[in-house]
Amino acid sequence: MTITIEDLIRQADPVDRFGVPTVAAEMSRRRLDRILATPPAASRVRRRRVVAGGVVAAVAITLVVLQVLPGPVGRPSPAAALLNLSHAASKLPRVDAPVSGQYEYTKSVSLNSIEYVDLAQYPFFVNYNEQRQDWVSANGSGRFVESWSDPTFPTAHDQSNWLRSGSPSLAQAPVVDTMTPGTGATAPIDLWALPTNPTQLASLVTNRSIEAGPPGPLEDFTQVGDLLRATFAPPALRAALFTVASDIPGVLLIGPTTDHLGRRGIGLAIAQTPSDPAQGTSGLYELIFDPTTSALLGEQTLAGAPPAATSTGGTTLLAGFVVTSWTSYQASGVVDSSTAVTHTQLLGQ
Repeated sequence: MTITIEDLIRQADPVDRFGVPTVAAEMSRRRLDRILATPPAASRVRRRRVVAGGVVAAVAITLVVLQVLPGPVGRPSPAAALLNLSHAASKLPRVDAPVSGQYEYTKSVSLNSIEYVDLAQYPFFVNYNEQRQDWVSANGSGRFVESWSDPTFPTAHDQSNWLRSGSPSLAQAPVVDTMTPGTGATAPIDLWALPTNPTQLASLVTNRSIEAGPPGPLEDFTQVGDLLRATFAPPALRAALFTVASDIPGVLLIGPTTDHLGRRGIGLAIAQTPSDPAQGTSGLYELIFDPTTSALLGEQTLAGAPPAATSTGGTTLLAGFVVTSWTSYQASGVVDSSTAVTHTQLLGQ
């Protein structure tokens, strides 16, 4: 009897359906559901690895991280940067909650990885740029479209195994799928029902009353980022979320940076342990915001084994990190059908 990857997943069901962390929890749940509903293939099986788990981009970077305490006069702290974003959010025009027949629309591009498992036992990973559009109604029904382009091999070993497997085509067919009405775990969060008082909102975040998850500042920061992806959320809520983030301990100000579409923004991050020990001993989860509109332009995870930190004038130079996953958001808004798109672009500066 041949055991396939799908068989193992069906037996283990490793995904926590009520607390999938970091990037696109709903996407991860839907992908698992599609895997469980798909009959096992007799030949090569493709298994997508969770993006946050270790897609390594071959780009080394150096980060200048501004410490929370204290720095030269005139240099902003992470809390000050977040409060500036709160002020920018508070000035946005009012947005009404979606009504029946309307959908929350998001367009994004990400670095994704797919593992090809060949019967000849030469597995290999391929990195793709994934283009995605989502339409989600208040009850969780909707539609999504995915396509993949620009395949590259993360390592020479992956390319070698691809050659040993007979150099199969790396082309990926686009996917168009619909979503049925969900439950409390899969329907989108009603952003208009959340409090805009920062103290009340912080309590809901830290108590995991909005999203499930483990305790701690990293998850607090992650959940604030989850809620800020919706640029169409009520401005008062967005402003309150930035205020909540300003009180999360351990947040670091990366400062002026660019996302993977070349848009300029301001980066804020928090330390996290890489999920794959092979990536290094240290990591960061970073959010990149447009300082003028407060829009979340993108997010990325970084990992590495930086040298011992040295401080000069309140600045710590961390070298040796690589980007392990990223997503950039191109458009976001409320539309009138599951095929309509918004022309409100997240431009950055």
